[in-house]
Amino acid sequence: MNKLTLSLITASLAFVYGCGETDPDAPPNILLGDSVCIECGMIVSDERFGTATIVEGDRGSQPLIFDDFNCQKIFEHKHPEVMIITRWSRDYETLSWFHTDEGWFVQSMQIRSPMASKVAGFETLERAEVFADSIEGEVITFDDYDIASEP
Repeated sequence: MNKLTLSLITASLAFVYGCGETDPDAPPNILLGDSVCIECGMIVSDERFGTATIVEGDRGSQPLIFDDFNCQKIFEHKHPEVMIITRWSRDYETLSWFHTDEGWFVQSMQIRSPMASKVAGFETLERAEVFADSIEGEVITFDDYDIASEP
């Protein structure tokens, strides 16, 4: 991505989220039915799958909102030059936010996610394992997920 494209993304984020800097130590504010996925352009409509990557922008830290784990992984793969501060994911069962890099994910053909990642996030390994066992899923980490593969 060139500097112009990165500047346009940052400018659009500033417009959508205001001019203030986002606190990377706090989860982002996703407005269900209103926030738009920066990768696919779809409206975030299922809070169980909402994710965010907090990046360093021209005006400080800014959230990039995604409607599905797959969109987040695709965007980061396509834009390695973006400086990532942290990532946030939603717990599939409790809907609480957790730091993506500290969480666990279940991948299964039985999970119907917005953009077909077939992945659900969990804050704890124990709950991820119980859920995976119940739907013949596989427990993975953020780094384990390959955008080119399916379970």
